[in-house]
Amino acid sequence: MTSFEIRSPDGRTRRTATLTGEGTITPRPPEAAGLQSYEVAAGGAVTLRWTWPAEDAVTLWRATQDSRRNLPTDWGAHREIRSVRSAPVATLVDAQDRALLTISLSASVRVCDFAVGVNEETAEQLIELTVTDVEDDCFTLRIDTRPQHFADALRGVTDAWTAELGDRIARVPDVARTAMYSTWYSDHQHVSAESVERHARAGAAYGCTAVIVDDGWQTDDTRRGYAYCGDWEPTSQTFPDMAEHVRRVHDLGQRYVLWLAPPLIGVHSKAWARLKDRTLGFADGEVTAVLDPRYPEVREHLVECCVRPVRDWGVDGLKLDFIDSWARDDVPAAPGGDCTSVDEGVERFLQDVTDELRRLRADVLIEFRQDYVHPRLWQFGTFLRAGDCALDPVENRVRTVDCRLLAGDRAVHSDMLLWHPQASAENVAQQFIGALFSTPQVSMELDALSPEHARVVRHWLGFMRDHADALLHGVLLPSRADARYTQVRAVGSSETVIATFANPVVRVSDPCTLVVNGGADGRIYVEGADDRPVELVVSDCAGVELSRSRTTPAGLWAIDVPVGGVARIVRT
Repeated sequence: MTSFEIRSPDGRTRRTATLTGEGTITPRPPEAAGLQSYEVAAGGAVTLRWTWPAEDAVTLWRATQDSRRNLPTDWGAHREIRSVRSAPVATLVDAQDRALLTISLSASVRVCDFAVGVNEETAEQLIELTVTDVEDDCFTLRIDTRPQHFADALRGVTDAWTAELGDRIARVPDVARTAMYSTWYSDHQHVSAESVERHARAGAAYGCTAVIVDDGWQTDDTRRGYAYCGDWEPTSQTFPDMAEHVRRVHDLGQRYVLWLAPPLIGVHSKAWARLKDRTLGFADGEVTAVLDPRYPEVREHLVECCVRPVRDWGVDGLKLDFIDSWARDDVPAAPGGDCTSVDEGVERFLQDVTDELRRLRADVLIEFRQDYVHPRLWQFGTFLRAGDCALDPVENRVRTVDCRLLAGDRAVHSDMLLWHPQASAENVAQQFIGALFSTPQVSMELDALSPEHARVVRHWLGFMRDHADALLHGVLLPSRADARYTQVRAVGSSETVIATFANPVVRVSDPCTLVVNGGADGRIYVEGADDRPVELVVSDCAGVELSRSRTTPAGLWAIDVPVGGVARIVRT
């Protein structure tokens, strides 16, 4: 056992931490008061353990979370982090959005058990990190106790990962940050060449730049299962000439992104007979299994399946789904395999695929999905989509913000936007406002929208495009992580955009602020604009200007803004 000391910025709080297992730990020179880093050489599994007082904490922010934003107990806090699931970082946050303790491990860690939880005996947080798979047998422990906004603390983590990975990080094409059409909710597995071309044409008219063709192109079975996955060849009934079909979509000015689920192989695929003994076990009853990437013949098969659409049919990118299916605990032995772990096999596969795809086209698009958010995957994916949350703008807000906080420079997309054809205009607007701080994906029959819905969709796609400098490239500062982000602020180079959800009181301090009413009440309250002349423009959920005035507010300023509307406040 090796001991080392962790200190608060003022030095008043000190705790002794321990390292056990096959490793050594060496402190790095301090970067700043309250920011400590340690180099750990690991010859095998190592465990780092200490306690920390955080009595003001109201939530533990983690890389992958469900709807519960609680403070877990130490016995219920353990999360297995894999290179294909989650990421090695957590931060304790108080009710003023301050990070009290931010812990992270370097991107070199492939597999670890990461636990931060309340110790009932001491009323302190117990931190216990066990690393079992690490690249080059060395990793960094980073501990940040500086009082700062939790988003800034997480930016420090992603900056450290960025510096560590360097030029290994995939370049993100500009088109990855523009609105796209997805066929999933509109078509599900009933997709066809005709429907894709119809969606591409309609999407282009609304400003979309790409169509993402989801599950269904590779099978005539429309029962939502995966028993026919594994060959990744277009079905002749609905996609009779894939290359010609892709060319027609390109002629509409749209990029083409194609869905594949590389881990999955169905018992009805042609590849099943050859690869059925190279799996990690069944994932969907006994009709779909997960391929074992530790075998070179599996990786060769998957690389060919992923490269073929770009090489032979001219598609512009791939939506690689179910990558986290490879995060399995019940892993059998792999006689004849050439990798020590499944995670290493996955990375070899992804490296081979992306090397070949980027040789074919430098700006290839690769979509990953929450929860595979580990920085190790920054080497391969170019944009990250929020996990499925159909018709749920609140969950879309939470998931896209979670992704943004840990994405570094990766583009983050919303889950596909969906609403009922008879929904109110305000309800349609709320779907876009929930995705406001991400790149939107839309999955409705756009050429069948009512005129009222069409106006709302055009407005919000235009709003998100026109204010992308703040929304996508600005400094993101969400509020109340424990309450699933009651307000989100994005500070750009020339304007600030604030979306209110459950907190209608907005503090304004910048020359130009746009306040988006994502709540349920038609009034917002502004503070911080006292005795300064401002121009106020209020518009509704479709962007129609309702009022324009000049005023000098005093005290807490109440503004009537309809649900789904926007107030533009400019100091004159």
